[in-house]
Amino acid sequence: MIRKNLAFCVAAFAALVVASRPAAANEAIWMEGEDYTSSTFVETQGAGTWYHNDKINKDLLSAAEPGISGGDWHSHYVSNDYREAAVATYRFAVTEGGSYNWWIRLNPFSNRNGGGDYNYSIDNGPWLPIDLSYVTSRLNLVDPGLDIRFVAWTFGDVFEMARGPHTLKVRISDREGSDKEAHGGIDVMAFTNFPWAPTGIVRPDPNPPAPGPEDWFTLMAGPDPHSAESIIDMSHLIEKPAGTHGFLKQSGKDFVFEDRTGVKFWGVDASMSSTVQAQHRQANFYAKHGINMVRQHPVQSVLGLLTTAGRTRGFDPERLDRWDRWFSILKDNGIYMTWSLFYPHVITEADGYPTNLYNDLPDRGAGKSTSGVVTMMRELQDAQWQWEQALLNHVNPYTRLAYKDDPALAIVEVHNEDSIFWHAPLNDLASYNNGKLDRHAAILGQLWMNWVKQRYGTNRNLAVAWGSGKRPDDSVDNPRMKMYGAWEMEGDGPRLNKTRENRRMGDFIRFLAELQRDFYRRREQRLRELGYKAVTVTTAWKAGGPAASAANLWTDDAMDAIDRHNYFGGGAGGHNISTGAVANGTHMTKAGRGILSSGLWQVEDKPFIMTEWTQLPPNQWKAEIAPLVAFYGMGLQGWDASYHFAASRIYMGSGWPSMRSYVTCTPHYLGQFPALAFAIYNNHFDEGDIVAARRLSTGEIFTGIDALGQKHGLVGYDQNELLAHAETPVEALAIGRVTLKVKDRQRPSDLGNLSAYWDREGRTIVSNTGQLMWDYGKKVVTVRSDKTQGVIGFAGGRTFDLPGVTVEFGPTPFVSLLFTPLDNRPLIESAEILITAMAQDKQFGAVYNEDGTKLIETGGPPLLLEPVQATLVFKGAAINSAKAVDVYGVPEDAQIERTGNTFAIDGRYATYYYEVRR
Repeated sequence: MIRKNLAFCVAAFAALVVASRPAAANEAIWMEGEDYTSSTFVETQGAGTWYHNDKINKDLLSAAEPGISGGDWHSHYVSNDYREAAVATYRFAVTEGGSYNWWIRLNPFSNRNGGGDYNYSIDNGPWLPIDLSYVTSRLNLVDPGLDIRFVAWTFGDVFEMARGPHTLKVRISDREGSDKEAHGGIDVMAFTNFPWAPTGIVRPDPNPPAPGPEDWFTLMAGPDPHSAESIIDMSHLIEKPAGTHGFLKQSGKDFVFEDRTGVKFWGVDASMSSTVQAQHRQANFYAKHGINMVRQHPVQSVLGLLTTAGRTRGFDPERLDRWDRWFSILKDNGIYMTWSLFYPHVITEADGYPTNLYNDLPDRGAGKSTSGVVTMMRELQDAQWQWEQALLNHVNPYTRLAYKDDPALAIVEVHNEDSIFWHAPLNDLASYNNGKLDRHAAILGQLWMNWVKQRYGTNRNLAVAWGSGKRPDDSVDNPRMKMYGAWEMEGDGPRLNKTRENRRMGDFIRFLAELQRDFYRRREQRLRELGYKAVTVTTAWKAGGPAASAANLWTDDAMDAIDRHNYFGGGAGGHNISTGAVANGTHMTKAGRGILSSGLWQVEDKPFIMTEWTQLPPNQWKAEIAPLVAFYGMGLQGWDASYHFAASRIYMGSGWPSMRSYVTCTPHYLGQFPALAFAIYNNHFDEGDIVAARRLSTGEIFTGIDALGQKHGLVGYDQNELLAHAETPVEALAIGRVTLKVKDRQRPSDLGNLSAYWDREGRTIVSNTGQLMWDYGKKVVTVRSDKTQGVIGFAGGRTFDLPGVTVEFGPTPFVSLLFTPLDNRPLIESAEILITAMAQDKQFGAVYNEDGTKLIETGGPPLLLEPVQATLVFKGAAINSAKAVDVYGVPEDAQIERTGNTFAIDGRYATYYYEVRR
């Protein structure tokens, strides 16, 4: 079917790209870079020959016939003693005339050592820059290894061209700011007078064949034109500028602004684009899709280390200016910012850390990593604070506010994924002398001794406290007493001395927890004394051993909100997509599992946020997770902020973008965001009543065992699946709110009866709000609020009767089908309904084994999307319009064939959006 579907690669744009069809006939011009009329490019002299030919896989270039003959490109490469710009001139003829979109596939490489600035001139007009901030479908021409020779498509411009001949000139010149080589290359260009966007070397087809109901369709998305007719534009729900209601505050378990306006954040982790123009497009693109929060992770990677100029230390002015402008652009678009400051903080000798200790730290970039040990070393905390304080005190010239005084800065994290309880550094520190962090281990040993002495005073008291768990060399005066690595902190006690040393290890955990909590409390105090007024977060990390998990959470409770990260899926490629094993599980098999299980860490009286999560490709069912997080997490559980990991593009990516596992800008995530943001901001889902309030004292969490009774599922560095906390199964998260609190002198735990909502025999769970039902036996979730409704999971061949619509699915095995009333009325009454219909995706040529547990071939762009095949019967008043909607949210002119309130959606429409009007 995949080869058959390639015939529809161009057909998809008709339903996916904005603009009405022109009155003229469709016309496409495909022009090879090497088919120039004249050129001064240097491609056959000196290094130009290397750049043009050496180890280039020309099968990847246009005009190639893979395995038969290679393609070619027109390239240019000169050293820094060549100061003339190079110009390639192309002459071509237009048959129809009118508006033509121009796309160019070129080499967009640039860094401080080289690259090229591209400019163009049409019909001898002025030279204008080609904006390289929009590049898509990047493809390396040399494999394996890093190389400067790669190609990518970028959008050039829209030309008004009369019938007849035309001249286009493309110029490559020394890139501003580079100091070595100027180079670049053109593979191919395309001109179309109809909506089209490139994928690989698939040529635009002016008259594509009509797809059938079952045919997978191709994603062809270019720069978003932000049409006023778009029905997925959610920017109207985001108040501008950010900070209108004052600073973000913690109010018990919720976020509120200073004026007491409640708020939830549907956000992303994202880095800024390289140019101001692109940053504006990026912010507009995010706001359109309902994103009101961006987490920069980490900020230090953008701004760099403090540098010394004269007697002062400060930030690089150019980097700081780009950052300031980006912050102001987000703010103007109503988008708040979260700062993940360090991952980890890097110090240099200029920070004044003692030389012997500085040399003890692991190398990191231009300096040394402080990961883990920052918790125990006040000098490192001071260095961290010096950097943070400098940024918070800096006055942004575009907002005219110091960051500490800007309400658009909503949340500041101490640091990312860093805990004294994690394997690094604790395993090295606990060994004292393994050649890693030995000097810091000696300091921690001294601190451990001091803590023991302060707590017990004498060796006699120590012996009474630790009993048979006291080791022969344990003493209130011994600075090298046994310390425990994270690997030893098992749920039922120390790995090597179960039971006997529980009390001893419990004290060690308490010692570390007090050390870490004190660090966080002092950082909170410093922030408030500085004048920072918004929300604080510690980190989002975990303990390496379950016996310390509750203690680690207790330290996180020292600040305003609780944060966690979680991931699911992926495969052999790890952070990248490659052939091999696929973690092809689905959340549908067990209610509350996977990413949702992070909700077991929600503290009873604190806001809860997830600053990193995703279901990684090539997992085939990843379309399930965004609506589950929105409806169960942000809705039923009452979470306060969600950040998908990770965005940074200003467009919908092509194929599996960059073959990376962490990409927001793809249909399964960003494509569903408008519907999800609309539901969240309009409170379509009620927060559930608490069904499990777990309450522990500090004494209970420092006994040397796992006081939470954790049962784990899929666990790895990034995966943190919980199946239960003692008597609270993860399924409780599908019923109502589940909370946890460590505090002395509080009410006892309240564990409700789950059986009223959980049919164990029928394998179904209904939320105590009545709005959600999880059928884990049949692996499907039904969404039944009065407003947003839908079906998520393995629904193929079944019929679902929702309050506002009946859905009869065809053979599509897996779906995420959502119905959104855009007038915010009950769905059964709504006069304008957005339908978001997702199924599986894969790149062209991707091949899985039968059960999806192995990726045999990765394929390449374009991205193919399976259509949802279903018959919809809307309840309520008569429908007067049903239309397919393109990828930008603009309804097509043509009506979908229907009978009364009944019509079918399928592959004939090559889209994942539809609109219904009454």
